[in-house]
Amino acid sequence: MKTATHRSPALRLSVMAAALAAALLATPYASAQLSSATIQGQITRGSTAAAGTAVVAVNQLNGYAYNAVTHADGSYVLTGVAPGTYQIKVGDQASELVTVSVGQTSQVDLQLQEGVTQVVITGSATRRDVAGSEVGTSVSRQQIEKLPQVTRNFLSFADLAPGVRFNVDQSGNVKLQSGAQNQDNVNVFIDGVSQKNNILRGGVSGIDSSRGNPFPQSAVAEYKVISQNYKAEYDQVSSAAITAVTKSGGNELHGDAFWDHTGTNLTALDPFQKDAEKQGIARPASSQDQYGVTLGGPIKKDVAHYFFAYEGKKIDSPRQVIAQRTDLLPNAGIVPSLLAQQGATVSSFKEDLFLLKLDAQINNEQRVEATARIRRETDLIPEDMKLSVAENTLNRSNDEDRFDFKHEWSSNGWLNEARLGYEKYTWNPHSTAVNPYIRYQVSPSNTDNNVVDVLITGGSPNNQFRQQSGQLFQDDLTYTGLKGHTMKGGFKVKHISYNLSGTARAVDQLYERIDTVTGLASIIRTDPAIPAAGVDFDNNQYGIYFQDDWQVNDKLLLNLGLRYDYEDNMLNDSYVTPADRVAIFNKQDPRDGAPAGQTYAQSLAKGGININDYISTGNSRKPFKNAWAPRLGMSYDIKGDRASVLFAGWGRAYDRTIANHALDETQKNAQAGGEIWMIKNDHKMAYTDQYSLGLRQALGVWNGEVGYTNSRSHNQFNWFGGNRDPQGGWAQQSPIDPLWGSVPGYSTLVLGDFITEAKTDAVYLKADKPYTKASTWSLGATYTYSRGETTNKEWTNDIFNWTYGRFARAWNPSTDVERHRLVVAGVSDGWLPWGLMMSGKLTLGSGLPYRITDCSKGFDQCVSAKGDGAAFHQVDVGLSKDVVFRFGRVSLRADVLNLFNSINYGGYDGWVGGPGNPQNRFGGDNKNLGTPNSVGGPMRTVKFSARYAF
Repeated sequence: MKTATHRSPALRLSVMAAALAAALLATPYASAQLSSATIQGQITRGSTAAAGTAVVAVNQLNGYAYNAVTHADGSYVLTGVAPGTYQIKVGDQASELVTVSVGQTSQVDLQLQEGVTQVVITGSATRRDVAGSEVGTSVSRQQIEKLPQVTRNFLSFADLAPGVRFNVDQSGNVKLQSGAQNQDNVNVFIDGVSQKNNILRGGVSGIDSSRGNPFPQSAVAEYKVISQNYKAEYDQVSSAAITAVTKSGGNELHGDAFWDHTGTNLTALDPFQKDAEKQGIARPASSQDQYGVTLGGPIKKDVAHYFFAYEGKKIDSPRQVIAQRTDLLPNAGIVPSLLAQQGATVSSFKEDLFLLKLDAQINNEQRVEATARIRRETDLIPEDMKLSVAENTLNRSNDEDRFDFKHEWSSNGWLNEARLGYEKYTWNPHSTAVNPYIRYQVSPSNTDNNVVDVLITGGSPNNQFRQQSGQLFQDDLTYTGLKGHTMKGGFKVKHISYNLSGTARAVDQLYERIDTVTGLASIIRTDPAIPAAGVDFDNNQYGIYFQDDWQVNDKLLLNLGLRYDYEDNMLNDSYVTPADRVAIFNKQDPRDGAPAGQTYAQSLAKGGININDYISTGNSRKPFKNAWAPRLGMSYDIKGDRASVLFAGWGRAYDRTIANHALDETQKNAQAGGEIWMIKNDHKMAYTDQYSLGLRQALGVWNGEVGYTNSRSHNQFNWFGGNRDPQGGWAQQSPIDPLWGSVPGYSTLVLGDFITEAKTDAVYLKADKPYTKASTWSLGATYTYSRGETTNKEWTNDIFNWTYGRFARAWNPSTDVERHRLVVAGVSDGWLPWGLMMSGKLTLGSGLPYRITDCSKGFDQCVSAKGDGAAFHQVDVGLSKDVVFRFGRVSLRADVLNLFNSINYGGYDGWVGGPGNPQNRFGGDNKNLGTPNSVGGPMRTVKFSARYAF
């Protein structure tokens, strides 16, 4: 089944682009930095302001020059400055070197002196980014290169920012989120370009269901994590925003090659692997290798440069396939042949990442930059890490192509940045299976109740295809000609096509129960294969913003911004609910207890469901039009010396929901007599209101910060159980379960709506000692106290909220937020003998809560309770040695993750059985309540690395 949009994308795109461009030409402009920095300050000659003086900042890497002229009070602003090291020149006088980071506003005041060639920088060199209302943390190139890690995912250090979590599960999949907000609401901007995942979870393309990295780490120069109060140019984000810049080639030829290695012989066993070995199944030999090269240099000195990076990753993850509840199985029937399929195997993964970047300075006013990025992944993974035999795997492909072009023009206080971009992201889990997928189960009571999975055989039923492809035009214009104001405005127009298809059941799915006496298996349920179905539709995204960073006086800075976003077809608005589904609602409710003449729709209405709100006619769904997002902030320098700065901010940020929901609706409704999935016609966009306040304080050579943040998220999309009994209730269902089913002849009714809220209150403390050549070390620490809650009755950020509508809305603990979390990271290259460099990262957490389902009073009286997970402890260290030769430098390094081999569990058994049936879902009794069932962090892992650089 295919559906098509009812709009003309090209026409709407061109009309809106023209309208936005016209609006901007009549509007003042604002400032913020997605991929650049700002250098500003005041120039004096003696005690007199140096008015009308030319200021030039020269990039020490590539020779590019940034120009400004001082105002009457001697103040100047250099915007759009690429992060890096600069020398500032005023006439024939030059300053010492100044380094600026992405998103940073560096205050550099200069004092000219007669008869000397060096201009003096006044003020503290370590207090250059204390103004502004953003809450976040910068991650330097030094930290990216030197802090210990195994994955080479540059986002691994995002958790240095208050309230941000970065986690890699047992399967190698990454989860990045901030507070109790949905993981889909993060966004990453690379060189100013959004990497938003429009079709799948995780917020960023390529993060969902992947063991790979979204970007070659060797190509990332630095990045900044903003967890609260980002400026108006940030779009499609209502959680953490991460802005990164890539490396560029310089006037000298430089390159490197590296290789990292670890494996099972360098990794400690986790408790579950130890249990498997006790059962006679040893952990198989496996390895993880990462390798790559970079090369950058001049095409023409001071004019044009290139940079190339390649990174590859190969993983063979160990897996021990172990049958469950063998104590219930006889040595007869199918059991011996089934148990013979137990054993050790590996799950293989291969990734290739490429990046090529070209840049050129056409003249003093114009620069261009072009970037191409390619990602290819092949991932052979099991349906279940513990239960799937070797054949029960699929190939989870993950491919991405991106091309971006930027043109910069600057003159007389104006800076225009125009971007063109193309992207294509494809996620394709597929299997060539022809044999049925069989889930063998056993029941302690030899009935169809309380069954436990034993093993899974046959082929993977998963054959799906997801693709987003788009074209981008974006323009940002900055004006600094008005004293005290740095104003920036811009618009973005993006046309995206979605191609979503496939089936989650390409082969029959069988559930077979093994008899505990005979060992014979009998089919207790068959879910037949589902034909592939799909949906193609187009979506146009528009955004416009204005930002003014207004330096009211030498102490007060105001950040004033407003953003508006609009999408014309976020969830396939032209979709028409199939006639067979529509028809069942207006007929007599055929179920027992329904009065004569009462339709199924009327039964649902008694339970608060107006089914007409979910029936789509092809023109009943309307795009959301009210995504106005004000962003306000201030900072106040108490003494004017940048030593004590108060800051506060409030803002609203809009995001979007993933297009895959439209496929779920289409696929399920394409099945004759199958499930009924319907999305509410009143589409909304997820948004978060954020406010924060705090103090930044100089503490000798340290920078300190204390703050309070609050976020309240709305309109998170959830699927929920839509069925009600003829009286509008839930019949005799457990309070924690939805009422499954619909009317005879069809399966269950599932409805989708923008219903869930989340909130997080946090207090944080930060201390940072920057690296200097004199001290040769850096150290940063962030402690966060958080309280996260959600209205999702599953207590998670999942897309399902099954029992929504049964009880009054209540706040539940979020299973994604720890109460206490401390992250400390440091690097030193001058303390140890023999020129050794040491780095380390400490992560301590109070543990994530989990949900306990308590049915001890009966399965019709189940309730939810809170369980507390064990504390999280992880210490990572790295030790390296550089050996310098005539033609380069060789670095040898060893990283140890989880040095003390702490066991950090990822989940717990949270089921309490009822009277007369005390077994939990794993076949044990209630004494297993709180028993860990997964590992949530690495065991002690040693990684060896070698690198040659020139």
